[in-house]
Amino acid sequence: MGDRGRSAARPPGRATTTLDVGLGVREVLAGPATGQVVSVHRVAAYLRFPAGLIALTSGLAPSGPLHLRVAVLPGLHVGERVVVEGPALSGPTWSRSLDAPTWTGSLPPHPPAGGRTPGRGVRALRDLAARLGGRGPGLTPEGDDVLAGALLATRAVAGPSVEPELREIAASVRTTEVAAAFLAWAARGQCIAPAHDRLTATDDHARRSAERRLRAIGASSGAALLRGLRWGLRWGSGQASGTDNQIALLGSAPEFDQLCGRSVG
Repeated sequence: MGDRGRSAARPPGRATTTLDVGLGVREVLAGPATGQVVSVHRVAAYLRFPAGLIALTSGLAPSGPLHLRVAVLPGLHVGERVVVEGPALSGPTWSRSLDAPTWTGSLPPHPPAGGRTPGRGVRALRDLAARLGGRGPGLTPEGDDVLAGALLATRAVAGPSVEPELREIAASVRTTEVAAAFLAWAARGQCIAPAHDRLTATDDHARRSAERRLRAIGASSGAALLRGLRWGLRWGSGQASGTDNQIALLGSAPEFDQLCGRSVG
């Protein structure tokens, strides 16, 4: 999978601790490949490979499907060449092992019943995607954070049979490369760890704890994701309170800086 190329230099420090590897990272880095750093942020950098996008993050970021979390984030620069060879991801002056646990987000084992029909929720979700997709500020536009939460919750509520339709909805959104990658995985029932903790919480204390951790993520991303989760968990009643006001605040399609992979949030 991916372009084969000469390995980057093998610097010392290959044993630097890797905390966990997201399910999506395993797919993207399934074989030898050459990629490029496309954006660098405080606790993460996004790397593009022929098979898709991943985020190399520090331990300050939560586990997630696209996250390769390491104890110490190396110095990275936009445009830098990165190589996957054997059990490691390497840049010109650094290397991080891929020999670490694979992280997969848990979903509720038994989707709730109660007479809900998946078709009703999916139709509502299609409308939400058309109205929110790509809108608002941020590296992942705020509308897409809401949509990711709704996709994840709908997948959890309706079960695996609805996944093909959710993936189609996610793919229909015109947005940033980063947001598109996270939407695709949300449709498959995978998102960042606090979102899964919220879905699988069995008591009020656990729910409140997960919600606090979600709200602490980014300037607005975690709070928007939580709004989407709540919307998705209500889909059976056909309610999406506040959606119209939220759309008015989010604005138009992705801005230039977003499409170039730079956060404006």
